[in-house]
Amino acid sequence: MISPKRALAERIRELRRRHFGARGKARFAEALGLTNDEYQRFERGTIPPGEVLVRICEVTGEDLQWLLTGVAARGTVVIAGARGRHQQLLGQIARVLEDRPALAGPLEAFLDLLTHEPVDAGTPRRLPKGDVNFTDLVPVLAQAALPVDLPNPGGGSGWPLVARPDAEVVSEARLMLCEPAMTYAEQGYRSVKLVTTRDPDGQMCEGLRSKELPQTFPGLFGVRVPDKAMAPMFERNDIALAYTGGVARVGCPALVYVRASSSARCRIWLGHEDDTIHLGRVNDGEVERFQPDDVLWSLEILFRLAPAA
Repeated sequence: MISPKRALAERIRELRRRHFGARGKARFAEALGLTNDEYQRFERGTIPPGEVLVRICEVTGEDLQWLLTGVAARGTVVIAGARGRHQQLLGQIARVLEDRPALAGPLEAFLDLLTHEPVDAGTPRRLPKGDVNFTDLVPVLAQAALPVDLPNPGGGSGWPLVARPDAEVVSEARLMLCEPAMTYAEQGYRSVKLVTTRDPDGQMCEGLRSKELPQTFPGLFGVRVPDKAMAPMFERNDIALAYTGGVARVGCPALVYVRASSSARCRIWLGHEDDTIHLGRVNDGEVERFQPDDVLWSLEILFRLAPAA
């Protein structure tokens, strides 16, 4: 049976990984007003003073009772629930808007997309004005077409996709926010159009039709999931949507480009441990391990796109 000291140390470590990342010990220590050596003693099993425990909860927004006992106080949700995730998300939004105020309009458009019922296809939708012309097709790329170097997300869509409207074949699909969950609530779906067409050179291409998403997430693109390693979270041939400005987060689905296979795989990003990158599989619980040099890029998956039921 795990000792109370070790259990407390593991909960502190979990908070650090969740809010500051796998390599965030120094930043967490600084936020707590501690030296690195002082903080690392707590992760090794030394029980922190009461004021440090309180400060940990103030910094992370988590529940003190859970930190002390592993049991959440009644009426609170911690770690795997929404409260900490929402605080983290709001902080991230605030930082992004502070650095890039021009994204306020696209963000409002995306929130409108999530919170309103779909409008009739013949009704024009008002979008925020901007200096960049965005395509209304989010490209779905083949594994062989994925580049080693991703395009700059600040340069418009980043993925030129010029299609021939006269050659379009449109199918229904379901778009959902990608949460670390095994199943998705029906009310979380949005009906969208998946377009298969030909480019001006006659080559087949595929894209998600959306005006809001490319503005909200410049550089957004999709990749079909080639295996069942993430089932039932992602089934084979579902489309994982990521954007080139995203960063893989511990415990969340990620699109990871591995040098040896020259392709991207959909996995749970488990972060770094002992200078090794860990990727989790959902269907069998296995962990894949890679050296940092083997992973050329890793992006958080924002959405799952699945065929219409």
